Amino acid sequence: MIVAYVPNLFDRSRFGAGVRFVDDPAQAMELEPDLILVDLDRCPAQVLGDFCTGDVPVIGFGPHVDSDGYDRAFRAGFTEVLARSVFFKRLPQLLEQPEGRPDRR
Repeated sequence: MIVAYVPNLFDRSRFGAGVRFVDDPAQAMELEPDLILVDLDRCPAQVLGDFCTGDVPVIGFGPHVDSDGYDRAFRAGFTEVLARSVFFKRLPQLLEQPEGRPDRR
């Protein structure tokens, strides 16, 4: 199962039906996801690490100019952080991976 913290409704419409949206990290962990996607631009910095518990890959995305946000996400334990444009180009591929896990090639 793929879980996403994406508060923006327009962005949510780009994900399709196979994604469960959550309002906070606790909800994400309750669902026992295979992959977590996080909109860094709308996620409070103090909860970033709460998405990174266990061995579930966590991919964040945000503005390409927000290097501080990228650094915070990596320090919190995110597996990967992408510029918003790159993330949405890769989104169909991410959603098609077995069990939602990112392709490591």
